[in-house]
Parts: sequence; structure tokens; C-alpha cells
Amino acid sequence: MSDQGCRPAERCISQFMSTEAVAKVDDALAAVESGRGAVVIAERSGVMGRGAITEYAVAAAERRGITVSHGRATRADRAAPLSSLVATLSDSELTRPATADLGDLNGNRLASLDRLRERLIRLSAERPLVLCLDDFHHADELTALSLRVLVPALASCPVFWLLVSRPSLASTAVRGVVDALAASGAQRVTIGRLTAAELKRLCEAILGAVPDEGVLEVAAGGGGDPLLTEELVRWLRTARQVEVTGGQAKLRPDAELLPMPAGVAQKMRARLSDLSEPVLSLLETGAVLGKTFTVHEVAGLTQRPATELVGPVTEAIEAGVLTPEPAGLRFRSELVQKALYAGLDEPVRMALHREAATVVRAEGRDPDEVLDHLVRSGRGSLGESIDLLWEEVRRNAERKPKVAARLVLRLLHLLGDAHPMAEALTVEAVRLLSVTGDGRLAWELAERAVHRAADADTATTMVRTLAELAEPAHDWGGDNAVAEYTRLALARADLTPVHRAELRAVQAYSLARSDGNIAAAEQAADDSLAAGSALALGEAIMLGSAAKGLTALRRGEFSRSLSYTRAAVRAADRIGPRAQQRHPRLWLCRPLMALDRFDEVASTLTLARREARHLGTSWSTPTWHHHWARMWAARGAFSEAEADAEAGVRAAREQPAGALLSRLLCLLGEVRTSLGLLEEADANLCEAETLAEGGTGAHVAHLTWRRMLWLWAAEREDEAAEVASGLQAATDPVAFTATGGPLIAPVLVKLALRRDDRPRADEVVRTARELAGRNPGVTSTAAAAAHAAGLNENDLGALTSAAEMHRISGRRPARVVALRDAADLAERVGERDRARNLYEEAARIHRSWSGGHDEPAPVDGGVEMIPPVSPARWSHLTETELRVARLVAQGMTNKAVAARLSLSRHTVDTHVRNSFSKLRVSNRVELALRVIAHEQGRHAPD
Repeated sequence: MSDQGCRPAERCISQFMSTEAVAKVDDALAAVESGRGAVVIAERSGVMGRGAITEYAVAAAERRGITVSHGRATRADRAAPLSSLVATLSDSELTRPATADLGDLNGNRLASLDRLRERLIRLSAERPLVLCLDDFHHADELTALSLRVLVPALASCPVFWLLVSRPSLASTAVRGVVDALAASGAQRVTIGRLTAAELKRLCEAILGAVPDEGVLEVAAGGGGDPLLTEELVRWLRTARQVEVTGGQAKLRPDAELLPMPAGVAQKMRARLSDLSEPVLSLLETGAVLGKTFTVHEVAGLTQRPATELVGPVTEAIEAGVLTPEPAGLRFRSELVQKALYAGLDEPVRMALHREAATVVRAEGRDPDEVLDHLVRSGRGSLGESIDLLWEEVRRNAERKPKVAARLVLRLLHLLGDAHPMAEALTVEAVRLLSVTGDGRLAWELAERAVHRAADADTATTMVRTLAELAEPAHDWGGDNAVAEYTRLALARADLTPVHRAELRAVQAYSLARSDGNIAAAEQAADDSLAAGSALALGEAIMLGSAAKGLTALRRGEFSRSLSYTRAAVRAADRIGPRAQQRHPRLWLCRPLMALDRFDEVASTLTLARREARHLGTSWSTPTWHHHWARMWAARGAFSEAEADAEAGVRAAREQPAGALLSRLLCLLGEVRTSLGLLEEADANLCEAETLAEGGTGAHVAHLTWRRMLWLWAAEREDEAAEVASGLQAATDPVAFTATGGPLIAPVLVKLALRRDDRPRADEVVRTARELAGRNPGVTSTAAAAAHAAGLNENDLGALTSAAEMHRISGRRPARVVALRDAADLAERVGERDRARNLYEEAARIHRSWSGGHDEPAPVDGGVEMIPPVSPARWSHLTETELRVARLVAQGMTNKAVAARLSLSRHTVDTHVRNSFSKLRVSNRVELALRVIAHEQGRHAPD
């Protein structure tokens, strides 16, 4: 809007005064224009908001051509008789002569007042007068008594008296005058702060657009004072801190609100002139402490008893500058706090900050606040306080690693790389960042430190840290990079035996995780275990044992893997929290899963979760969900598996953990494929493939395996067989089968046979039998070998034996596959009764995990073999009904079928009921058997 025309106050401020206040000022101006006197007493409660009514009255009077004389009383006026009144009259050239020879009031004061009355009568006869006295509560006693005489004496003259007062600070004389004038007909009005709606309207009037929350937050710093708020908002506009688009005024994202303009800060401080010296001292001290502070902190900083601050605190709260909160006191306006802070001289601020660092630390404040005060107290003080800051880091490192990490990073930034402590700070920063999950920054710092490490100790520490960062939840550099850094570090000439042992342990662990040479990893692990035992190096024993556990798992030696992994966990427990922050207990989950010890997996995960909460290491959350989801999926609890996989994906998205996110999405895709949610599964696998693009190793192989399962479920069997052939050619068959679960071997045999690739099928069977031989007593590996052999050799006994062993192992999905494969073979060899029973058992188990509890489970042996129906009856089914029937026969729920075919659940329910009627069946098992018979070409005569 244009700035031309009438004054800003009259143009805008009148909108934000109460209707009553505007009306009383306007009535008073109308009275003096008609030759009569008027008195308005404006009363306010806080230090803000006093100028609005005066500004409006002055602007409105000048527009009408009325002479205005405006003064403001101060605390000093109380020591100078009649000074407040003289200051008010001296503001205008017209009224200034009326104060002549009033300076000497030691004589007859009544005579002096009489002369003043006569002069004002003569002046008002020439033209109306408006006499405004702000902060009337500070007026000296003689001014108050004089007004008690003058105002009634001029009641018939065109003089408008506007007295703005804060009753809580008024003297007895002032309160007496106010009461007397009110009793004589003076108008009283209360001045309040701007409401939220009024604040918004004021901003809109100034900016010509609707303000957003950022603009309103800055404008609220005016404390509800319309004039101060107007100046703040105009400053935002002039400084181009606000951009207007589409009728909305938004605070720029890069808006820099400091330093505050000197004029604004000065006016803010001027608003506080009402306050007593003790209150101002309290506020200035509080401004150094921050927007929120406690009485004890001010007492400590000023070295005064807290009891002496009760009065000033009460006055500051009554004045509306501070507001009490459970945590202490808070500045109602952050800009007031900044204005007070800006008003302190630099040496004073620095000295107060130096003392404040000690005070807030003693009060238990966040270490970041301690550092803030030290930084603001000057670099010299920071240097003297390094020991104190290191103590804060050590105090928080184990229980609050995020706090400690922030503190170290800030110290590192302040001191710079050239400081003698830079390397030690970098080491600690990297370690803390690795614990808190900020892997990307930790990796970058560690790489820089490795390249410039001046001594073997720093190089070894950084390589060890890089190994920690390569854990799945971080995974920024990868184990291959760690192995290379370890090789370079081992080539240093200044290594001690301890350094060499630690580096060999890191090398062993990295090689074991990186799909590298198993023999090399085992040799490095043996070296580190031998040196670790000789030198009593707990971390070398921990990592060497963990490496042996991983290599044993890849060799398919599950019990041996668990034994070594338990040794690694015991070593970590002996080391203490620093090693436990890597959560080595999660290493136990893979061998325990391979051994079918699901209850131990659950208890291990429960304990790991408790440790994570105790240690404050949230980075392990996605890994924790990943292991839970894998366990649920292996047991056939797919709803729980889906929920945990989804929770893991959400947690991984909040952390820089791309590889773990890919693994979780991959697992989620497998679970949803099992549930028949193929569209959602495809989206999960596509995202996982994008994240893993360009990668190699076991994760990519298992991702390919999940895609192959999806192709099979989507009835794209030939494509699935093609993928399986390439997968087998590109992977270590033992390691892939050992780490992928008991279904890999049977599925690979089926796909090889589909391609008539008998040699490949024989190879898979040999691998499965080899794994079973290495793991005597592990039911699932024996079941996988029997399953694969049964498929390859058409051995019905082997298939049913596999299903029974999977029942014992608790792996329901593997059991269902074995039952279906056995049923298919029984059907092919003419054992229909046996096929029926096997199909029924598989369907019953499948429904229990796919959510089909709306159908009663059939009693074993209680359903007669469903005879085939004629082709004519099948022709009664529509194309959609036939597609629905086929999916139901696969074990999918109505909900899953609806998602697969993009139909509503109600529509699918209708199609299923129609299929029951047309095919003369009464439940889903009978429908499945009808579909199987029809697909195999067995029909009854018409």
C-alpha cells in the first residue's frame, strides 16, 4: 500500500485500538473543536503498548489543525517539582511561553499555578489545545497536584488532556489525581496488547498481503505494542526479509533477522524505561543467559541471594516482560531479550558469558549452552576451558552420545585442523557419530583422518572406526573400502604389535563381510585371535571371533558359526559399553536362524532392544526390525513380518543407511509376494534394485532371488527360470544356499528342471546334501536336502518327509511348499486320496498366515475327494470368476485377490460365491481341488 497521505499511526494504528479508545479520543477532539474541555485517562498494565493511543491522538489532532504539546514523565521527574508538566508544555512553541518564570517555585506556588492557568486560558482562546502526558505514573508530586487544580479550572476551555498511566507504578499523589479527575467526569480507557487476529490484520495492512507464520512470529516480538510491531514489520519489508507471492507474505528461507536495526533495539529498550533499576539489571542478566533462565542462574551470575530477586522478578512478570514457566522464567518477546543483550557493552557481555558458562553447567544445562557461553566469552576463554569441555564430552559419551557428538564437532570447528588437539577431537567425533547413526559425516571425517594421520595410533583408530561404519545400518564406505584402508595401514613402518593385531582383526572382519576370499579372512582372523589372546586385546578377540563366525556361516557350518559368534559377544561384554554400542548381540541372529532356534532369536532381539535404549543407540533400530521380520517370515507369521519390515523401512529412511534400506525393501517385497500382494511387492523390489544399482555380493544375489520368486508368483515361470540360471552361475552355491534359507535348493531344482537342465538340478541337490551333512541335527537343512532330492528324483516319500521335518523345525512356509510339491507328485502318480489330503493340509496352513480365517478349516480326512466336473459347468464361469478361482486355489485371501486384480473386496466376494454355486462346492478347499483337476485336464463327462 502507498505510504503517502496521512501519518502511518492514524492510517493503521486506529484499527488496532479498542473501539472504545478510538471513540473517546474522537469525542474529546470534537469537544475541543466546539470550545469545550475534555480529559481522557488511558491506563495500561505492561511496559509495551503505551504509545498507540498517544500516536493516534496526536495524528488526529494535527490533521484537524489543533495544537499538540506532548511530554513524557520519567523517574527523575519525581525529584524536580512541576518538571513533568513543564516538559509537556515545552514541547510546542505555542505553549512554551506559558512556562516562563515557573522555574522558581520556592515562593508562592499557588500564584505560579494561577499565572499558568491564565496563560493557558488565553492560548486556548486563540486555538484549541491537546496536552498529552505519557507515563503519567512517573509524574512528580507537584505536577499531580497542579493537574488536580488546573484540569477542573480549564474545563470550560477547549483543552484536551490525555494522561497515559500505568496504575501499578503510580505514586499516591498520581492515583489521587486520577481518582479525583475520574470522579469529575474524566473518561478512563484501558489499553491492551494486540490480539492474534489484530496482529495479523496489522501485518496485512502494512505488507499488503496475508502474513505467514514466520512473519507473525517476528511481529509478535513487538510484545503486542502496535507502534513497535509496525516498525518491526516495516523493517522486514524494507530489509527484503519478506517475499510476497500469490497474495501471501512469507518470511524468506534465508532471512537474517540479526543484527537487529539499532533504531528498533533502541525503541524496545526505551519501552522498558518504566522499570526500576533492579528489574533492568535482572533482565539484562537474563538476556545473557538466553530466552529462558532461572532465578538461581541469575543469582549465581550476579552473586546475589535469590531472596533479593523476588521483588524484581515479580515486577518483571507484572510488567509483562517475563512469563513464569515450570522450567523457570521466559522472555515474553525474544526480540526484547535480543534488544537488552544488544544494549550491553561488549566487554560486559564477554565477562558475563564467561561467568554464565560456570553457572549453567552447575545448574545441569545442556553442554551446548555451556559451549555457547564459552564461545561468546572470547577465544582465550575457550582455550582455558578445554578441560571442562572434555569433561562434559566424557560425562555424556556413554549415556548421551548425540549430545557429546554435537559438542565435539563444535569444538573441532572452533579450534580448526591445525590445533594440537584436532586429531584427538576427530577420533572422538568419528566414534560418537558412528554410535549415533550419522554414518555419512563420520565416514568423511574418518577418511580425512586416515589420509593425514601422523602416527600409527590415529591411523589404527580411524581404520577401526571405518569398520564400525561399514555395519549394515551405516554402510557408507563398504567393507571392501575398509579392507583396502586396512591393507594400507598394515604397510606402515611404525606399527606396534598391538596396532598390527588390531588391524588384522579389522581386516578379518571386513574380508568376512565383503564376500571376499574366505581363506584370507580366516587366516587374518586366526592371526588376530592369537595376537589378541597373547596381548590381552579384547577388541581383536571380538572381531576375530566375529569374522570366524561369518566365514563358518558362509561355509554352511551353523553350529560352529554360533560358537564363534557367542565368543565375540562375550568379548564385547567384557570390553564394556564402547564395544556394546556396536550391538554385537545382533550378530547372533543369523546363526540362530540357520539353526531353527527361533525362540532364542526372539529373546536375543528383546535383549538387544533393551541395550539400545540403555545406550541411546537408535541406529540399530532398522537392523532390529530386519531380524524380527526375517524370523516372522521364516515361521509363516507374514502379517507380523510385514509390519516389522515396514517399521524397519521407515526407520531406515530416517537414517543415511541406503544398503540396509535396500535389504529391508527386498525383504518386504518377499513377504508381500508370499501374501499375494504382487503390485506392492514389485514397487518394493524396484526401489531396492535402484538403491543397490551397481552393487555386488550377497545382497545383490538375494535381491535377485526375491525378484525370481516374484516372477514365479506372477506366473512368469520362464523368466523366473532364466533368472535362476544366471543366479546359480554367478554365486557361490554353498554360501548362497547356506545364508538364504531352506527353500532355495527346492526352488532352484524346480526351475532347473523346467529348463531341462538336469546337471544344474543335480548340483543343487549335492549342495543341499552337503549342507545337511555339515549340520547334523539341524532339521531344516535335512528337510531342504530331502525336498530338493524328492523333486529331482520324483521321490514322494522324500517330499512328505521334508514336510514333516519342516513341521518340526517350525518353518511353515517351507512346509507348505513341500506339501504342495508332494501333492502334485501324488496326483501325477495317481494317488488321489493322498494328494487330496496333502492339498488340504497345505491350504489349511496357508490360510492361517494369509488372513483367511473367515473360512472354517477342514477337518483332516473329513472331506470326500472332490470329483472333477464337466467342461460345460466350467463354461458357466465368467473370465473374471475363473481368474479369481485360480488365485483362490493358490491360497490367496479375498483381500489379496482384490489387490492383485484391482477389484473391490465386495466384488471378489461375489465372484467367489458365484464360483461356489456354479461348481457345486461349499468351501475354498473344494474350490482349490476343482481348479487343480481342471488345470490338469481331468473332467467329468457332460
